[in-house]
Amino acid sequence: MWLTLVAGAFAIVHASSIEYAASTRSLAQDALIEAGISEETVPLPSNPNSECGIWLAPSTIPGAGLGMYAGRDFRKGDLLQEYGDVVIPIIDIESHAREYSPEKWNFLWDEYTWDAESLQMDHEGYGHVNVASPGFGAAANSFLGIFNVEEYSPVPYDETASLHRSKDPGLGGFSMYGNRLSVAKRDISAGQEFFVSYGENWFETRPQMKTVPLFKDLKKANQLFRSFRKLIQVDKQQVLPEDVAKELWDVFIRNNKFDGSRILGAFHHDDPDELETLKKMSLQSLRRLQSTRSLEWIEEHGTCGDHLKAGPSELAQAGRGAFASRFLPADTVVAHVPLIHISDRGRLNMYQLETRSKQRRPSRSKGLLGQQILMNYCYGHGESTLLLCPYGPMVNYINHNATKANVKLRWADPQRGNHMPELLERSIEELDTNATAKLAFELVALRDIQSGEEIYLDYGEEWEQAWQEHLVKWQQHVEDHRDDFANYTSARQLNADKRSRLYTEFDQIESPRYPANVEVKCEKVFLDNDDWEVFAANNTIDDYLRSHRDELLPCEIMRVERIEGQLRYTVVMKEPDPDDDSLLINHLEEHLPRQAIRFVDKPYTSDIFLTNAFRHDIRIPDEMFPQAWRNVIQTEQ
Repeated sequence: MWLTLVAGAFAIVHASSIEYAASTRSLAQDALIEAGISEETVPLPSNPNSECGIWLAPSTIPGAGLGMYAGRDFRKGDLLQEYGDVVIPIIDIESHAREYSPEKWNFLWDEYTWDAESLQMDHEGYGHVNVASPGFGAAANSFLGIFNVEEYSPVPYDETASLHRSKDPGLGGFSMYGNRLSVAKRDISAGQEFFVSYGENWFETRPQMKTVPLFKDLKKANQLFRSFRKLIQVDKQQVLPEDVAKELWDVFIRNNKFDGSRILGAFHHDDPDELETLKKMSLQSLRRLQSTRSLEWIEEHGTCGDHLKAGPSELAQAGRGAFASRFLPADTVVAHVPLIHISDRGRLNMYQLETRSKQRRPSRSKGLLGQQILMNYCYGHGESTLLLCPYGPMVNYINHNATKANVKLRWADPQRGNHMPELLERSIEELDTNATAKLAFELVALRDIQSGEEIYLDYGEEWEQAWQEHLVKWQQHVEDHRDDFANYTSARQLNADKRSRLYTEFDQIESPRYPANVEVKCEKVFLDNDDWEVFAANNTIDDYLRSHRDELLPCEIMRVERIEGQLRYTVVMKEPDPDDDSLLINHLEEHLPRQAIRFVDKPYTSDIFLTNAFRHDIRIPDEMFPQAWRNVIQTEQ
């Protein structure tokens, strides 16, 4: 993630410090040299003999830590990964962890989470739901002016529709949300750094980011530069002498106390050559060039980021798993695994809801409900409160198998990523003062791994024992609540049925037809929008939704018709009044397809809230775990 700026201003490595390998014209060349600004051709790196399409290496943004790079050319619209990333809801954590004072909060995940409403996951909680998107969402940096990767909303996995809490002990132990796809927003050349959009609000709510240019600020800075060029143009034949122009530039831009100006912050105030460079190309073109590394440099300083792909696991109850995308010889670094630290695992505790309160707030006095599902994706140790949560492409899909483990953990090579070995000797309190992720593992192949083989890690004896104990307790719990579990229907099950006619409000006057734990919502993208009709005619409406998804709105189904053999629905969507959130504006929409309507689980009713859901961190081997972090023993002593 991008957290640090140089000299308070946005900065990227100077073009002069980047080695460009001569090659034939690159596929993104036309995007780099804009018509009317420059006709020059700048050679970009060619693709050496490497299968790797995604790399993790130090970012071109100073202070930003790790970045992600293209290992080959991608065309606009190309999927960057065959399968999408898992996303993990973090439910009402501010309410559940109220005992932590603001000055002691230090929850690093706050810098890496996404808004749940935009990802259609806000219905899981009553308060504020954050979403951990530990693939591209956490590993790629953000540069709004030239971002080149679009991320789609996640969808529940189809293969989990048949799972049920009455018969599947693994249910509730993994996130049901995934397949968050990453797509090339424009042509991307091999060697270019991937940038996603964190959204303008992410930058606007962080004071240290007040000079970082947002979406349109590079274009505005270009206009400012053109004004400067007019200023130094005495007449049609004469311009100011070069030394005078540079001095004026120093006053105009480099020495300007821009004090929060994102437009002035778009220039490199420490680059004496930028004046001449901008006479040849736009700021967008220059910044794209400066965000490019040679593939030789990337291979020397980085690790491959697409050795893994996701798919349904071969293990029962495990959800999805990670598979080798190519043959991986023994000792291959299968994945570089950056880590987000949580100093006190108690921050993931969840408490029973206060039933008398209209706000339905968690209450410690009501007792423990469980832990956030994020717990199951993090690494820990039995003698420490510390959790280390992994991020990076597909690394959260790797399942446990002690007998078939084909990868192992080790601390990462500090020369190839964001790992700082000196932190292994510091206390957890010192670690907690770091506002960025500065630790990393590597997953290393224990033997030759064949293409398509599932990747397994031994989670440790304590994890295995906890799972076996869970199976026994789960069986007893199911027997004690057999009727409740047998009659349960999830939103996931209802959504899997694409053909049955849905019930209208009038159908349900005498008695509800749907279970009390679900509610009906509609895709906002269908509001006052007929673009979907072309896709519906071509039977590609699911593809349309994947790239156009917006938030979900409460809605009521009023009428069902069959038009040209297809069921069409008339609904009333209820949109919050922008001037008063307590009021709703009703919108009547006719003849919508089934895809416009979604069932969602009501807050705190989905499987991740089951009191008998499995929770346990992945255990770090004892010989790897630093003595300085074993604070549970120290506390007991």
